[in-house]
Amino acid sequence: MSITLKQQITGSIEPRWPKKKVVKWLEWGAVPAILGLWLPDWSGAYIQLLLGSTGSSSSLLAFPPVITFIGAVILFIGCTEGIKDMGWHYKAALWSSWIAIALAGLSFVFHFLIPQDTALFGALTILSIGLAAFFATGVLWLTIIKVAEISAETRTTITGYIILVIGSIALLSGAISVVLIYFQQPLFAYFLRLTIVLFTVAFAFCRYGVYCYKTQQSIGAGFTTPPDEQFWI
Repeated sequence: MSITLKQQITGSIEPRWPKKKVVKWLEWGAVPAILGLWLPDWSGAYIQLLLGSTGSSSSLLAFPPVITFIGAVILFIGCTEGIKDMGWHYKAALWSSWIAIALAGLSFVFHFLIPQDTALFGALTILSIGLAAFFATGVLWLTIIKVAEISAETRTTITGYIILVIGSIALLSGAISVVLIYFQQPLFAYFLRLTIVLFTVAFAFCRYGVYCYKTQQSIGAGFTTPPDEQFWI
């Protein structure tokens, strides 16, 4: 009678953040990410600046949304720790995160070049901010669809689809705004405002996705046994 032996694997599994800690970081990051889209009114200030209203006091607020960027970094850390080493979702989330951070950095560079060529660098500034927001929502989307895959919950899956659709529409609206800025068409203001609204809605659904993750019971990420014995299937 033959005996089948289990394969022995040396080494250990790096401990994963507990679910409660992941949720806490996601909740903390969502607040500045959403509020920073509106407070201060940086988009309205850019509208005034790009329309040539340099004498307006609101144009002094024209600056990339630092508060949102800070919130996005917190979300980046929480998301990547929550799905760490979980296949392509994790790798894509890492790439999306670093691309978002790079674009956010470029937005600062282009902002200071606006006086040299308002149309060109104004368009590039808004483009960088919009793409950074898109890739930031992409990190949350990847995390949420991974949670949906593991938990097999319909509400989480639907939330992922909604984020993808709204984020894509926001990207399209932002692209139209950028083109109109470059060609110095005042209509860009309406599309820029619409883009902010759409990204706000997308982030709000991301926040609901965090709630889905927080309240579902099928993912054992609470570390009820020592970390080395934790496996994700």
